[in-house]
Amino acid sequence: MNSKIAVLGALLAGSLPSQGTLAIKAGRLIPISGQELQNATVLIENGKIKAVGTDIEVPWDAKIIDASDMVVMPTYVTAHTTAGFRTGNENLANIPYITVADGIDPANAYFEESLRNGVGTIHVIQGNQTLFGGQGMILKPYGKTIEEMAVRSRSGLKLSLAPAAGSRMAQIQKMRRGLEDIVEYIADHERKRQEFEREKAAGATSDESFDEEMDPLKKPMVDVLQGNEKAYFYIPSAVELAEARRLIAKYDLDVVLVLGPRCHQAVESLAQSGIPVILDATMEYETTDSETEVVSSHCPAALFTKAGKEYALSLSTSANTMNRYPWWQMATAMRNGVTREQALASLTIVPARILGLEDDVGTLEPGKAANLQILTGDPLKATSWVETVILDGEVVYERDRDGRLRHLFGKDRADRQSVKN
Repeated sequence: MNSKIAVLGALLAGSLPSQGTLAIKAGRLIPISGQELQNATVLIENGKIKAVGTDIEVPWDAKIIDASDMVVMPTYVTAHTTAGFRTGNENLANIPYITVADGIDPANAYFEESLRNGVGTIHVIQGNQTLFGGQGMILKPYGKTIEEMAVRSRSGLKLSLAPAAGSRMAQIQKMRRGLEDIVEYIADHERKRQEFEREKAAGATSDESFDEEMDPLKKPMVDVLQGNEKAYFYIPSAVELAEARRLIAKYDLDVVLVLGPRCHQAVESLAQSGIPVILDATMEYETTDSETEVVSSHCPAALFTKAGKEYALSLSTSANTMNRYPWWQMATAMRNGVTREQALASLTIVPARILGLEDDVGTLEPGKAANLQILTGDPLKATSWVETVILDGEVVYERDRDGRLRHLFGKDRADRQSVKN
């Protein structure tokens, strides 16, 4: 290998197994949870981080990855994406009973690209052109089957105020009516249960228990309204935010707000709320005042930071934009006044908290999953590359073995020529 990463033992024959002990010796360690460390070691045992520090004693039988001239940090966490499907994302209006697991393609190039960019945890959920969308899932971008990739098979439902067709007000009316229909269904089901209890007490039935099950087509939304399921609520612009807040309060919904691309006017309303926020991948844009024709520039990440509101950054799924790169998103935020620590947190521990995975991923701490990336340099530099990705203690990506990059840079052709000579 001509990589600077020297992997001893089993890695020479293939990926390191998640069982056993692995030590990563980092020239520079960015744990996210604390100060950066120089010449530090991450000790991994059976897929979990056992110790992190500068004076870690490495067991004699541990496999070692020498990253002494590189940077080691947690893999990124993507809190919301609609990519990774074998066909186009479902956009029917009322399908809370479906799951994205039925449409995810483990061989989709999106997952390969995610590893290449140092992403280790991904929340895949239905697109925004819906009303009551399907069930999302959280996975790692590695594995031959959905079962191998799965981190959490049920993550929550997508709700959306973005009309697939028609007006904004029509979508709001559909949302109100749809929620009320579920409320009425719950009340009717409860009425039947109470009638059964009265009949049972009066000896009018021999049945021991009320066994009428919920309609499986309605049950997912019942779970949302009863607080047993999280909703990822897409708000296309600040105009719809007031209605969304009313619905959240009225039905006491457990939600994460997924904001549209032009959401700078939502900052003041959301700043003091306890509602988690995921920003659109569009980091900067301009607006023109209709009266004065004054052009203003906006960076939602900077505005939310200034207001004291944490958020998760998103990565674009378009191949034609720089917004698909983590370094670009974080560097753009910093250029607009976001601190380095806040920028790094917005793609690691903050999305981990939003997904309820803060005890497992997002930082390098003992007891957490051994999800790490090894980079050639600082993660916010365009010239830095992800050399290696480790998930659950297993090496799942090496740049030197990246077939697509080898083909792009002509390495396969060079290797074949070398063999001929």
